Amino acid sequence: MFCMAIFQVRRSGFLCKSSWESVSSDPSKTRSLQKVKAMPKLSIIIPVHNEEPSLRRCIDSILSQSFKDLEIICVDDASSDSSADILQYYVDHEPRVHATSFERRLGTVLARKLALLDARGEYIMFADADDMLLPGACETAVRLIQENKCDIAQFLVDFEAEKKDSDAIEKFVRIFRVREMESHGTNILYDCFVNHRLMHNLWNKIYRAEICKKAVSAMPDIQLHHYTDMYLSFFILFFAESYRSVITKPCYRYHFGGGVSTKTPDGKQFRDLCAVSRTLPLMEKFLRDNNAYDTNVSVLDAIRSTLSRDMVNKLLTIPNLTREIISIAIESWGGDIIFDFLSETGMFKYPCESRLSMVSDLIDQYKADQRTIAKLQSDLAVAQAKMRKMSPRSSQVLRSPARATARLGHPSPVSSTIKQEITSSPQRVQFRFVQKLPKV
Repeated sequence: MFCMAIFQVRRSGFLCKSSWESVSSDPSKTRSLQKVKAMPKLSIIIPVHNEEPSLRRCIDSILSQSFKDLEIICVDDASSDSSADILQYYVDHEPRVHATSFERRLGTVLARKLALLDARGEYIMFADADDMLLPGACETAVRLIQENKCDIAQFLVDFEAEKKDSDAIEKFVRIFRVREMESHGTNILYDCFVNHRLMHNLWNKIYRAEICKKAVSAMPDIQLHHYTDMYLSFFILFFAESYRSVITKPCYRYHFGGGVSTKTPDGKQFRDLCAVSRTLPLMEKFLRDNNAYDTNVSVLDAIRSTLSRDMVNKLLTIPNLTREIISIAIESWGGDIIFDFLSETGMFKYPCESRLSMVSDLIDQYKADQRTIAKLQSDLAVAQAKMRKMSPRSSQVLRSPARATARLGHPSPVSSTIKQEITSSPQRVQFRFVQKLPKV
């Protein structure tokens, strides 16, 4: 829980401060300053971070919908431009628009979580601030989920590129092509992440609010700026019992080329992208806690494979590749995974030999360190076995390796430094690529 992460809640001109913990545990506090109105049918959630150029277009595309029984919940994730001022204008002039502003950046996952806990609609839709809803979208989406009586319904989208790149647009159209299909129960997660029969993106679907609220209540908090749709979708799809995709008229317009996922990352962006590796143990723990790990282990494996493959592809496109960047990739995903994907994708086809040499050297160093760690652990096990066979007096002496050396007249089987490293903090040894480990 991101305790005491202070944010501002703007409601019809009112301003109050509270903590993330208090609001996430009691969402009613965010509405304490506003007169409660009739429950809207639909809540549309928009996370915002420095979206000044497109934010008005996005909000106006929703306010102009023929379907009026809706609310818009925007969460400003500590924007440094005038996004907060734009939101304040809509809050002051349009009662259906509500806005929350984080004082420091907490990431899209927490922004959506807060909005979902605060949403009053029976159904939920998500929109990115650089995209827009097409005319009739809300009416079509609500009718779709009601007629199919499902937890999640997927509709058709279209794409618009910043640059006229027909190949890129065609690729996206092919990936997000809607097929008439349905899925139920535990098959929904499998169909998304293993079979790829449905995509994990949030913005091309409408959801029953009850499922979304249950998902974010169970979802571990994490500060994440990329792959946020994947993380939240994992929990929503876990709790969903029925999924339906239908070929409709286009309801949503995705502006291709505006996000970091479609651009070549630099070193800092790559580090932020690799932060998604921290979601894997959180999802695994969630499945184990809910006695669902065995039935979904293939889902986790598929997610790990997809993410690590994507990281390798991005790694090879960074213009100024450094040892630090490669080390970040290996620390996040492991040397074996990086090496396997580089071999699989034909890394030697790339022209920059110095870059390949750097990658290869670091992976070799990683593997050498792993072998050293394994040997140290083996030596420690042998030493402990010898200790158990000795007399109580000698065994007691050997609990202090330095003291044992002086008493017995020969080197201790494992130095106290290495023994402490292995037994108390193996991760500190595991990812030490440049420094050489002390010899035993």
